[in-house]
Amino acid sequence: MAPEVDNPDDLLRLAGRISKYARRLSDPHLHADNVVTAHIEDQIASIADLLTTLAYELIYRQAEAGRFPRRHAQVHRRGTAALARAAQPVGHALGDLGAVVEQLGFLHEIAEYEPTSEHADAVRSANEIIGDRLGSAGSHLNAAAQQLEQDAHRLLDPRSDRKLTRGAAPIQVPAAVSHLSPAPRPPSLR
Repeated sequence: MAPEVDNPDDLLRLAGRISKYARRLSDPHLHADNVVTAHIEDQIASIADLLTTLAYELIYRQAEAGRFPRRHAQVHRRGTAALARAAQPVGHALGDLGAVVEQLGFLHEIAEYEPTSEHADAVRSANEIIGDRLGSAGSHLNAAAQQLEQDAHRLLDPRSDRKLTRGAAPIQVPAAVSHLSPAPRPPSLR
């Protein structure tokens, strides 16, 4: 269900939902092969749905503002921007889960190889990448939730971040992608 962008409580509920997804990724019971695969499938579906919701809300609100500019108040614009700010870290979390799927596919491919030390090293490396990427996905989701919470609190008290510019909120350029850590390389058998 899409949040009402002018309702801070809806944004806080969405932030809580995102935090719950992050906690699920750090569940220590999910590291048995069958559990990881099923769990990742569920998480990818949930996070993809979340990203779709964020994108839909932005597109819907932009169209609504074009049709009814007088009804689309500043609080709607700020709420819409809050949702849009959550999209990048949610997308990065989804990308991390894509890397997990790649590693799971790699493990599936080499499952029947001879149990050599090289094979064991490749399995260990793939499992480390899976753990790292699950942690990274959780961190990105936590960042999205934290930002959304901050934005919701600003909607509750818009005076908290106003400058003396006739009541307008300060203009903040979205963060660059460069602050995100690079993706680890997949292991290879030599």
